[in-house]
Amino acid sequence: MPTAALIGPELYPIPPIRGGAAELFIEKAAGRLTAWRPVVLGVSDPELPAHENLGQVEYYRVSLEGWRKWLYCRYRHYFPLYDRGVAEIISKVRPDLIHVHNRPLLALSLQRRFAGQIPIILHMHNLYESLGKRERPRPGAVIPVAGFAACSRFVLERERSRLGLGAGLHRVIYNGVEGEAFTSRWEPGSHRREVREQYGLKDEPTVLFAGKLRESKGVHILVAAMERVWETVPQAVLALVGGTEYGRGRTMRETPFLAQLRRRLANAAGRVVLTGFVPPERMPQAYLLGDVFVGPSQIEEGLGLVFLEAAAAGLPIIASRRGGIPEVVREGVNGLLLDREDDAGELAGKITHLLADSDLRRKLGQAGRQWVTTDFSWEKIAKDLELLYDEVLSEFRGG
Repeated sequence: MPTAALIGPELYPIPPIRGGAAELFIEKAAGRLTAWRPVVLGVSDPELPAHENLGQVEYYRVSLEGWRKWLYCRYRHYFPLYDRGVAEIISKVRPDLIHVHNRPLLALSLQRRFAGQIPIILHMHNLYESLGKRERPRPGAVIPVAGFAACSRFVLERERSRLGLGAGLHRVIYNGVEGEAFTSRWEPGSHRREVREQYGLKDEPTVLFAGKLRESKGVHILVAAMERVWETVPQAVLALVGGTEYGRGRTMRETPFLAQLRRRLANAAGRVVLTGFVPPERMPQAYLLGDVFVGPSQIEEGLGLVFLEAAAAGLPIIASRRGGIPEVVREGVNGLLLDREDDAGELAGKITHLLADSDLRRKLGQAGRQWVTTDFSWEKIAKDLELLYDEVLSEFRGG
């Protein structure tokens, strides 16, 4: 059985105990590979050992804490500590294929080290602009990898002639969702009532947001929309699930935006629940808080894992018509799309419409759950990934 080395960014550990969509993808996809042996490489964490086996997956973690992480993040060109640590493990494991996530410069470094020996796939979960300034290749740079994967058609087409310029193959590999971990809010015995009671909620209609509390996610637009919703539905509740950052000690970092948001919420006309950061393993329960899920992103998202999760939980969705979002939120199928992502009035109208129509909420929620748990299951994503691995390895070996 061939071996694939799946390599995460240096920011958060795998499994994603500190959060992170790319880290979650690696953990879930690796655990479902059947024709390839998965080896996962990531960054170290005080709560995780340097080396361990979890199920069928072997994990290696590169030490990068304290001053080492500061040096790497600030002066990566001069102190490529993570790159070297990853390369040392690759030399030891000798996988048949290397799969790098969200780090084009790391892919380039490994390609130079293992050129002609091991094929490399660069997998982007967002756009070039979303990378930190020290992680962006210079404009026009060619990264000669065997394959380029993207989390959506949108990202693939935007990056085909940029980060994917030097790739031999280009493919879409969607993010997945663990449908069995989510209970539809429409199913009896979903424990929805018990979860809501933990936050003092009973039968109030609840609008749910999940994600980082940032301006780019449109939280301020949602709050402005709710001010209008409360005029006609005063009993409605806004539940904001998430913190400002991922990572150890950073999940509720007091950013200027969060401080301003707190001041605004203190004078809100209706009730607001702030849950703070919720670990990935507890997110299925968090979605049971809502009746409607809203994600008014102000930027071009690569895809948006929260939309897959909300659909898996049976929630109707209202989302921006930007980036890869329309690939997982279909108008009239599992949600409603905004024509103007920054228009609080339009958003308020759609929220009020859904809160007033329980039949439509059920129709959209049930259709969304059926769709994503079939077409975006981790088992399907893992099979798609193995087809890409097979294709890349075959091309690399000459056919």
